[in-house]
Amino acid sequence: MMKKLLLIAALVTATAGFSQTTKYVNDVHTRASVSRTNNIFYADGYSVLTGVPTLDSLYMDMYVSSENTDAAKPLIIYCHTGSFLPRYINQLATGGKDDSATVEMCMRFAQKGYVVASISYRTGWNPGATTETGRKSSIINAAYKGVQDLSAAVRYFKRDAAGSNTWKIDSTKICVGGQGTGGYLTSAYASLDNQDEIKIDKFFDFDNNKIMVNDTIWGDRMGLPIVPSTPYARSNWSSHTSNSQVAFNIGGAMGDTSWMDAGEIPLICVHGIYDPFAPYKTGVVKVPGTPLNVVEVSGGYSIMEKENALGNNAPYKGKVYDRYTFRANQLNDGLEGLFPIDGVANGSGPWEWWDSVRIRQVLTFSPRFTQKDITTINGNSSLSNPFMSKTRALAYIDTLQGYIAPRIAVSLGLTASVGLKTLDLSDDVSVYPVPASNNITVRNMNTTNAMQEVVLRDINGREVLRTPTSKSFLSIPLNIPAGVYFLNIQFDNGTATKKVIVD
Repeated sequence: MMKKLLLIAALVTATAGFSQTTKYVNDVHTRASVSRTNNIFYADGYSVLTGVPTLDSLYMDMYVSSENTDAAKPLIIYCHTGSFLPRYINQLATGGKDDSATVEMCMRFAQKGYVVASISYRTGWNPGATTETGRKSSIINAAYKGVQDLSAAVRYFKRDAAGSNTWKIDSTKICVGGQGTGGYLTSAYASLDNQDEIKIDKFFDFDNNKIMVNDTIWGDRMGLPIVPSTPYARSNWSSHTSNSQVAFNIGGAMGDTSWMDAGEIPLICVHGIYDPFAPYKTGVVKVPGTPLNVVEVSGGYSIMEKENALGNNAPYKGKVYDRYTFRANQLNDGLEGLFPIDGVANGSGPWEWWDSVRIRQVLTFSPRFTQKDITTINGNSSLSNPFMSKTRALAYIDTLQGYIAPRIAVSLGLTASVGLKTLDLSDDVSVYPVPASNNITVRNMNTTNAMQEVVLRDINGREVLRTPTSKSFLSIPLNIPAGVYFLNIQFDNGTATKKVIVD
C-alpha cells in the first residue's frame, strides 16, 4: 500500500512537467541561487515557557533567490511545526524554523520567485495539566500568542516595505502558511477577525468563571494593547496593518469554524485523512506519546467545507486544474482547495524527515536530556511517521508544492490561472440525448487523449456534479431541475465544453 501511495505522489510530480513553466508556480530559479540568512530579529513578546512571563526576542530565517531581480516580490511567511513547545522539549524530533521539511518548503518557494521568511514564535503550554480544561486553556493561549507573533511579522515587512525595503517586498502580495502547529496558527490568523470570536463558550473556563484568553493582559489578536495598561502586549510596528491576502495550512486544524466568516482571506488546506493527532474533520486533538485529550478542533476537511460554503476561496476556485488538482478531486468530495492525503501510515506529517543519529549525537552532550529522553524523542516521532525517509518526504513535498503554489499565485494575482496546455477538444466529444431527461451519455472519440473528469454546471456557473473518469464512454444519471447546463470535460491534455438541455 505504501509503495502504491508513493508511486501516486511520484506520478503527480513527474506528469506535472507537461504544464507550462510559470514563475511563482514552478521552480524557475536554481537552488544554488537561493541564499538563507539566519536569525533576523522581527519582534518581541512575553513568553510563559518558564512559568513566569519573560520578554523574548523573536527571529526569522530569510530565503531569497539572487536570480529574481524583480523590484517588488511577493512574500511568504512560513510557520514551523512543534506542538507549541521547543524542539526536543516537546519530545519530538521537529519543532524549529530550521527543521528539514521547513527548510525544503522555504527553499522551493524561493526557487519559484517568492521572498520567504521562516519565523520562530512564542511557545509554552502545559500538555500534562491534570484537567482537560487546564490543557485547553493553556494551548489556546499558546496559539493566541503565535497568531500575535505572525501578525507582528506581517507588520515588520510592511514597515520595511514602506521604508528602506531591504527585502524588496510587494506588501500587497503577502501569503502566510505553515505545517503542523504552524497550520493551526495560519488558519486561526485567517479567521479571527474580531476579539469576540476568541471568547466563545468553548474557550470559557466555567470552573473559574473566566475567559481563557485574557486580552486585557496579553493584548488583542494582533498583539496590540487593548487598553493603555495592557501589561504583556507589545506594540511591534503598530502603525502598520496586520493583514495578508491568502493563507495555507498543512496538517493543522482550526480552534473553531465559528471563527470563519464570509469575506475573509482564502485558505488552502492539506491534511492526512487518518491523522491520529490533528483530526481530518472535527474531533479532539491528541498529544503525541500520551493518551490525553486536549480540545476539539476542526481539521482540513471541516475548514474547507465551510470555506467553500462561504465562498472565501473564490480568488482561486475553478482557476487551477492540473494533475495535483485531479488527484485531490478524487478524494476531497468536491471541496476545492483541499488536498487529502490517503493511507493510515501517511496520516501525520509524511513530508517530515530528520536524522535520528544526529539527534542522538547532539542531545547526548546536553545535560537536559537523558538517554531515555532521546529514545522517547525518536520513538514519539516515529509513531506519526513510521516509514520516514528523506526520499519519501521529498516526494510528498513535491505534491504539497504542486497543489499549494498555483493557488497562492492565482490568489495574489501573479497569474490568472494554472492548468494543462489548453486544447479545445469539443469536436471530439458527443453528448446525447438532446434534450436529456433521466441521464446523459458522454462519448470521447479521441483515442489518444483520455478524459480525466466531467463537471456539470448550471447557467450561473454553479457546480451541479463532478465525476472523475478514465473511460471513453460515460453514462451520467440526472436528478436536476429542467434548464440549460454546461458540461466541462478535462482531458489528459485539453478541455471540452458542451451545452446540455434538461427537460
